[in-house]
Amino acid sequence: MKEKSKVIQFDYPLFDAIPPEVEDITAIYLRVSTDMQAQEGYGLDTQYDKIRKYCEAYEVPNPVVFVDDGYTGVNDHRPAYQKMLELMHKGRIKFVITYSLDRIGRNQMLILKFLKEECVKAGCDFLAVKDNIDSRSKQTYGILISILSIFAEFDHDAIVEKLTLGRKQRALDGYWKGGGVPPFGYYYSKEENNLVVDPEKGPLVKKIFHLYNSMEYSPRQIADIVGMSSDVMVFGVLKNRTYLGEITFRGEQYPGKHEPLIDEETFRRTQEILRKRSVIRGDSHYLLSSLIYCGVCGAKMRYMKWGRGKSQKLKILCYSKYASSKSYLIKDPNCSNYTYDADEVEENVVSVIMDFAFKYREELSNRVITEDEVISGLLGRMDTLKQEYNRLIYAYKKIGDDDLLDQAADVDAACKKLEREIAEEREKQTYTKQIEENENMLRTLPDTWGVMTAEEKQNVIRSLVSKVELKHGEIKVYLNKTQYEKIVLGVVDQE
Repeated sequence: MKEKSKVIQFDYPLFDAIPPEVEDITAIYLRVSTDMQAQEGYGLDTQYDKIRKYCEAYEVPNPVVFVDDGYTGVNDHRPAYQKMLELMHKGRIKFVITYSLDRIGRNQMLILKFLKEECVKAGCDFLAVKDNIDSRSKQTYGILISILSIFAEFDHDAIVEKLTLGRKQRALDGYWKGGGVPPFGYYYSKEENNLVVDPEKGPLVKKIFHLYNSMEYSPRQIADIVGMSSDVMVFGVLKNRTYLGEITFRGEQYPGKHEPLIDEETFRRTQEILRKRSVIRGDSHYLLSSLIYCGVCGAKMRYMKWGRGKSQKLKILCYSKYASSKSYLIKDPNCSNYTYDADEVEENVVSVIMDFAFKYREELSNRVITEDEVISGLLGRMDTLKQEYNRLIYAYKKIGDDDLLDQAADVDAACKKLEREIAEEREKQTYTKQIEENENMLRTLPDTWGVMTAEEKQNVIRSLVSKVELKHGEIKVYLNKTQYEKIVLGVVDQE
């Protein structure tokens, strides 16, 4: 709903001041949704003046004004319109007059519902003075209803299309689309016609990204820290590209003119963590599902509930020893491996991870190599080669010497080779960043493990462990494709 139009003095009573004894009411229905409509000749004063003259000329009984000032005609969620329907259902309104058909509604179904259902059911006559539609003229009434209703819907569709194009153009120009609620951390400034950083909430956006990327806090904890109502709001912030200084319209991103709150690297890291934490592997919720292998026959191992009632325990055994295993899962029907207590195996694997976090984080940190200077040098060489290529092509067009064309081909081949080198270096850089992220995760893991959900723990294990191998009481944990350590477990069960 918009701001109210200018105050208009009506000669007839308003709908909220009708004496209860008044019957046979003539409802004068007025509606305007925007100031633009008023400027285009649809203002309340214009509508009322036309209808008042009709009422005076034909001396209609008991005229009452029903005004919806600032309400869209797309739906019927309008107080005066609903009050009019209520009195129609009670049989108190016998005649409805409006300026034009589209004052009743802006789509065909709503108009036809009013004319064919509401008016017929209430025994009301209807008149649209501008369109000269009168239900008392039975011969042409039905045809005119259908035709004008369709035009009213087309008119609304044209408005929507125009509005959509306007919003897309705003996005192309780098401005917030307008309407709705601005992203958390910004407010909409009419003076600047764009998003402006909220001095109180803007810093909280940066804090949310920092806390989440540290991997020390869950979204629920972050929501409590920054004063948000739920972790859903935190996820909404973490996934919103507006904070990069971009404008999104219908799934497409455009460079924005508002101030960004985070940089590309921060956002990239956040999306990577979100992706890792949301990974769902198979339908199992057990910590080491799909990671455990038999060191005796090479088959996969599975979790299995053992026993009944309070004495029930969770065990891990080889698929080759499981009677109901499918044939392709069995490597050796006579496998001699043990059956292990699942809690004990999990505790030892977690112990390996924690030990690795403490013992090797410095080593991981020392492995990090910055590749920015290398790529920068390669890009510089690429620029030089492209300039040389363009110079040779330009000279060839002027002179026509085939030798120049051959030289240009050689330079082009050198450019393609250099492009491959740049791609390889960038891949190395991405790997380096992944190492940095793993190092950071390991650095904070001992403190955050206790507050993680079961799914988050499972995803952390999968990001660090490639394989767990059990063989006759021994466990080998392979971290990042490297056999890290061997632990000897006590035998739990043995067949």
